[in-house]
Amino acid sequence: MSSSNPSLGWERLHDVFYRSRECFTMQWDQEVDHFNTNDNLIAISNYCALIAIFTKFSNTLSLYSGSGILIMEIGIKTAEHVTAIGFNNKFEIIVIFKNGSFRKYYNFDGDFDEFNLVVDDHVIETKFWNDGFVVRLSNNKFKCVLGYDKPEPLDLASLFQSTELKRDIAGWNFIPPTNNTEFCVYISTVQNSIIKLSLSELIELKPPSIDSFTLISFTPNNDFVALYSPISKSVSILTADFRHVLNSVTFDNGKYPLELEWCSNDAVVISYADELNVIGPTDDVLNFFTDSKTFLKAEIDGLFMISNEKSEFLSRVSLVTSDTFRIGSTSPSAILLDAIDLIDNHSPKSMENLDLIKDRLIEAVDNCIRASTEEFEPFWQKKLLRAASFGKTMIELYNSEEFIEACNNLKILNIIRQTDVGIFLTHTQYLQLGADNLILNYLLKLKLHYLSLKICEFLNLSVYDQIIVDWSCSKIRSSINLTDDDILKQIISKLKVKTISFDQISRVAYQEGRLNLSIKLLSYEPDTAKKIPLLLEMEQDDIALMKSDEDLDMDSILYVLVILYNKLPIQEFFKLLDGKPNAIGIFKNVFAKQDKKLLNDYFYQDDSIVDMANIQLSQYLDAPTVELKKQHLNKAAVLLARSKFTEFEAKRLKEEVKEIDNKQKLLPDLDVNKPSLYFLEQLIAKDLTQAARYQKTFKISDKQFYYKVIRILAKDPSKHEQLYQFATSKKSPIGYQPFYIEYVKLKDYKNAASYIDLFATNYKLKVKLFLQCNDTKRAIEEANKKKDVVLLEKIKDITTNTVHIRSINDNLERLTGIRR
Repeated sequence: MSSSNPSLGWERLHDVFYRSRECFTMQWDQEVDHFNTNDNLIAISNYCALIAIFTKFSNTLSLYSGSGILIMEIGIKTAEHVTAIGFNNKFEIIVIFKNGSFRKYYNFDGDFDEFNLVVDDHVIETKFWNDGFVVRLSNNKFKCVLGYDKPEPLDLASLFQSTELKRDIAGWNFIPPTNNTEFCVYISTVQNSIIKLSLSELIELKPPSIDSFTLISFTPNNDFVALYSPISKSVSILTADFRHVLNSVTFDNGKYPLELEWCSNDAVVISYADELNVIGPTDDVLNFFTDSKTFLKAEIDGLFMISNEKSEFLSRVSLVTSDTFRIGSTSPSAILLDAIDLIDNHSPKSMENLDLIKDRLIEAVDNCIRASTEEFEPFWQKKLLRAASFGKTMIELYNSEEFIEACNNLKILNIIRQTDVGIFLTHTQYLQLGADNLILNYLLKLKLHYLSLKICEFLNLSVYDQIIVDWSCSKIRSSINLTDDDILKQIISKLKVKTISFDQISRVAYQEGRLNLSIKLLSYEPDTAKKIPLLLEMEQDDIALMKSDEDLDMDSILYVLVILYNKLPIQEFFKLLDGKPNAIGIFKNVFAKQDKKLLNDYFYQDDSIVDMANIQLSQYLDAPTVELKKQHLNKAAVLLARSKFTEFEAKRLKEEVKEIDNKQKLLPDLDVNKPSLYFLEQLIAKDLTQAARYQKTFKISDKQFYYKVIRILAKDPSKHEQLYQFATSKKSPIGYQPFYIEYVKLKDYKNAASYIDLFATNYKLKVKLFLQCNDTKRAIEEANKKKDVVLLEKIKDITTNTVHIRSINDNLERLTGIRR
């Protein structure tokens, strides 16, 4: 812990300061040259959190933390040569093989997914970014992968679209795709040209300075590009479109550089075997001498420098930090920080310092908070936060949200910067990565579950479930000597309040050969759709169907039925259905609804007579011919006759067969599927006598029959006389008023009137009904018969026919003796 002023380690470059701070002393054997590029391939992950080294002669891939602690060491057993290794933004190792295949190691246990680029030549060079990579083939073609979730190799435009041009590659790099820009590869040729390759086109750029560049590097924000020319031994800084040169510095030191990287977006670092040069916007250059070869890893806010002995972080000193620590600074934050020293020395001048900056006290507090987040030393973090805390007590209604957030973030950062954790994040990098991703993509891969839980609880994050699931999976894999019940108890004990999804844990138990544990774990899984596929995969067919049946999940039941039906002999399939009422219901009404044979087989083995008969009846309805219909009815009758409880239904079906025969004889062209009453209607219209016989044969009631006759014959003018004869041939069981009503509905008043005398007994009712039928003459006759003078007068009042009025007057004169 250093209490010296941080500014003592700063280096000026033009009008800004840079500083290099040690992050870790490497914990590996420093006697071994891990960065020997002749024997090894080296990859450094984002934030220098992981270092991967592939040793060529032993085909061994070693993974180290950022502090040099060995995490994993595996042998890559393949006939193909490894040509490159890298990382994605989830700290997963990507291994590229010479034949175009590549692996993604998704954990630190050596498990991987393998894919293929499908190349027509060997891979000779690869460059990576957070979510993909681009390869150069030995025929100078380029292919890329723009995502690891579903890797799809894509071809870039050919460098040799015109065979007349000779293009030999001197150096190349790329700009990764973003929401606003497409993926592009920039190539510097030996013939002094710059080529831009995209997925669709080739463009030859025309930079102001024509040269051949072997090293090309873009800023993190892709606004600028740095180029190194071995011919002129110079580094040029241009805008990213290669149109404007912003600076150019020549290095005539007789050395060839190893790397060219940006330190944030402000300066370029060029590395040699024992020296680093930092180039700014002017001719000024900073020199840093090293004891051994140093690898560079550019970040959004600086640059990691990793050697065999240590890792360091080079960054620009922010204006806030510069104002606070610069010797002789009179900025508000510097004065506020000085007040803390005065308080520690019990000097009354501390309050005088506050008076000096009382008008800018908020600025002083804010800057002390922000400066604290940029310091690596806990001593200065605490001191700056003490100054901020002291200053904000003097400010009324100060918003402490930023102060609290800085305290929390620094607490997390100081923990993960420990050597045994091995990820030295700056505050800016921590905000970029996020606490959730830090836990899920890094700490859990290192199996630091306790630390992950503590951070989760401290920050109140929503990743508790993922932590417990990962811990449970690790527990199963590592607990070789524990029984299934012991492991289950330990896992459940972690879930006193919260609930998690058990399908992933159960799958790991199954993969580890613990079948009983896997099944027990799935019993805690609340989501049926998650546990059913795994139960089927484990050949636990009966349990899978039982669980879906218990949970009343129709989709899951159907899914299981489809799988088992295609997998098992039919008798075993039917046997699994026993005792599962919901599954049986879905099987009958959904799964096998259209498969009558399958249904019949099921009902046969279940000896379900009624259900088998119902299948025959449904087939009867769909049968295309009368003979087939009769066959299905007879089969259904035979089945039902086997039980004394369905004897009546069997007898009725046999009668139905006879009825079909009769229907065919009477009306052979009519569809026998039609109901008996419909058939009767058609027969009435054709032959009333035959209809009467049909009615008696099939015991259709007289009332139904009469109503059918009235409705059918009344609307046929040629049948009116037949209908009247039918009505008067014998006493009607429904009376005669329905005949009258039917004709009135049809507005056939003449025929309606012919039935009035058959049912109306009261003369006044008859008069009323005759008048409704426009038969005024008969109405007058009925009133006259009863010598009803008043009724005649009423009829006279409502009629306009002169003949009828004269007849009424004559009748009135005869009845009253008064001449009208």
